[in-house]
Amino acid sequence: MKILGRNVSRTCLSILMIIVCLGTSLLFLGINADAKTVIRTGTVEVSSSLNLRSGPGTEYSVVGYLKNGDTGQIIEEKKATTGKIWYKMIVNGKTGWASSSYVKVTETIVEEDKDFDAYLAAQGFPESYRAQLQALHAKYPNWKFEAQITNLTWDEVIKGESALGKNLVHDSADSSWKSTQTGAYDWEKNEWKEFDSGGWVAASTEIIRYYMDPRNFLDSTNIFQFIKQSYNASALNATQLAQKKADLTNMVKGTYLAGGCDNSTYVDVIMSVAASTKVCPFTLASMMIQEQGINGDGRSISGKVPGYEGYYNYLNIGAYKTSSFASAVERGLWYAKGGDSGSTSYGRPWNTRTKAIKGGALYYGENFVNVGQDTLYLKKFNVQGSNLYGHQYMTNVGGAASEGIHMSKAYDENAREAALIFKIPVYKNMPAAVSKKPSGDDNPNYMLKSLSVSGYNLTPTFSMYETSYSLIVPNSVTSITVSAQAASSTTTVSGTGARSLNVGTNAIAITTKAQNGSTRTYTISVVRQAASNTGGGNGGTNNGGNNGGTTVVTPSVSSTTYKVNSNNTITGITSFPIKASDFTKKFAVANGSVKITKSNGTAETGNVGTGDQVRVYDSTGAHKFTYNVVIYGDTNGDGRINAQDLLLIQKNNIRVSTLNGVFSSAADVNKNGKVNAQDLLLVQKHNIKIYTIKQ
Repeated sequence: MKILGRNVSRTCLSILMIIVCLGTSLLFLGINADAKTVIRTGTVEVSSSLNLRSGPGTEYSVVGYLKNGDTGQIIEEKKATTGKIWYKMIVNGKTGWASSSYVKVTETIVEEDKDFDAYLAAQGFPESYRAQLQALHAKYPNWKFEAQITNLTWDEVIKGESALGKNLVHDSADSSWKSTQTGAYDWEKNEWKEFDSGGWVAASTEIIRYYMDPRNFLDSTNIFQFIKQSYNASALNATQLAQKKADLTNMVKGTYLAGGCDNSTYVDVIMSVAASTKVCPFTLASMMIQEQGINGDGRSISGKVPGYEGYYNYLNIGAYKTSSFASAVERGLWYAKGGDSGSTSYGRPWNTRTKAIKGGALYYGENFVNVGQDTLYLKKFNVQGSNLYGHQYMTNVGGAASEGIHMSKAYDENAREAALIFKIPVYKNMPAAVSKKPSGDDNPNYMLKSLSVSGYNLTPTFSMYETSYSLIVPNSVTSITVSAQAASSTTTVSGTGARSLNVGTNAIAITTKAQNGSTRTYTISVVRQAASNTGGGNGGTNNGGNNGGTTVVTPSVSSTTYKVNSNNTITGITSFPIKASDFTKKFAVANGSVKITKSNGTAETGNVGTGDQVRVYDSTGAHKFTYNVVIYGDTNGDGRINAQDLLLIQKNNIRVSTLNGVFSSAADVNKNGKVNAQDLLLVQKHNIKIYTIKQ
């Protein structure tokens, strides 16, 4: 891509431009007809500071502050209710709105470099990546972009990373960032379950999509989460080493790493450690800032934690919450002290700051950089090798993006003239539109706390997780009164009160609507019996537990392929994955029918896995009872046995997270009533095909 002209005025361009907003991380506006691009840059001009706001107007909250001379890319322009123009900008890695009154705009026209576009295509970059990379190439022509072809589909990657506990956000985040999948949210208490000390809860699929989509981060700041991290100090001359040190000094300015460390400085220690461990010094600094904060006030490096005085863990190696430790910090310091079988590995005990920094770098280099997880993105999202979605350095879903911003500060404009190499993942079947960051902080709870029909008992007994119920009433009952109470005061409920009945089956729908707009429907199938022609009244029996009616025979289920157990489970599934449509054909039902559903009652249309249900209905269509599917070894419910299941059992055993209900049953592969290391070993053997788990 080559620059066609110097900065030009907005007035001249306004006639030419077709403005297309391409997302929050896209740093330019396109002129598609001429295959040109306009890069818009804003420079802050204030005497003191300028508020960066969450929206276009002074009524929006302040998300940051800009100082005179700060520059950033303008990605959107809007007129406020006052009529004034506001710019949405990315400045120092932070996105927000600034008043145009205090921002000087420069615009540069850039023409597409066809040779470079051919290079990107040959690398394997989809069309949706190339415009952003073209803009970066125009500004930094020496940069090299490598497409990491993962051969993974986008949907399977998101599903893998959405496994419970694998990605976390802080509880203070908006509700749209937090997961409500089973085990992540307590619907009865209206609160999220803590997966790590300090208020870290499960991330929503939507925020995982945002942080995993590389196209959100292809700008001159966020691109650094994709820079390769290997480092060879011996290949640099004295002048180059001095420049690296100067760049590091500039990077850590204003952080705790600008100060002293033992009898030296953090900068000197990091440069020395980087040379000996072959891990980029900028990588180490960005991680140390991310893990311990800009001011270095993380407890892991205070040296004052009771029981671990004088021990340090700058990279929080081994720091995760278990039942044996009060917090992740204590667990990490236990590791730093040498509290496991490898007590002296990586230079432990880390009883000086320098030893802790070097030991952490050795660990990171050996276990991540040197095995191909050599970018910040890949250490967070492991989308390569045999341990997919496992062996991930952190659970903070935005950790790599945040560290990338810190990393970018090491590269001033002179440093950016170098031939920097960026490895950027590419997935199959990516959506054409870039994944948006979710917004909204409304309550997601759409569950009912209670549901009842006056004078009658529902079948089955009410549970907020069960959406289908049945009831049989005599012909003389022409209406019923339905009552329901939502689990949250912010939820609205419709469909309650008096409901008239026709003879036959009546589907009574009770719908809830959460504050965030999510809806859920509970259905009561009410059978009003026909009038008796025998003159004997409403005699006979019925299985609904109500008054009178015709005889309805209880259905029964059998299978010559699977085991239908007395504890209401279905086991014996040896051929998997299996589609729900094929699974249903393996059952014989007398006096009724079955449906295969997910645990929330919705139809299962994909593969059958642990946690799915076989729901049995009688001849009237009334739901009578439910069987839970258990595939031994399938602990995440996807109908397969692989490394993801192995990880969940391991986390359960070390009490990082807990497997409950049928998932705990599935983890007990040797069926001795316990989930322990023996089960872990059997799943591992199954995965490498030296043992087959008995179903």
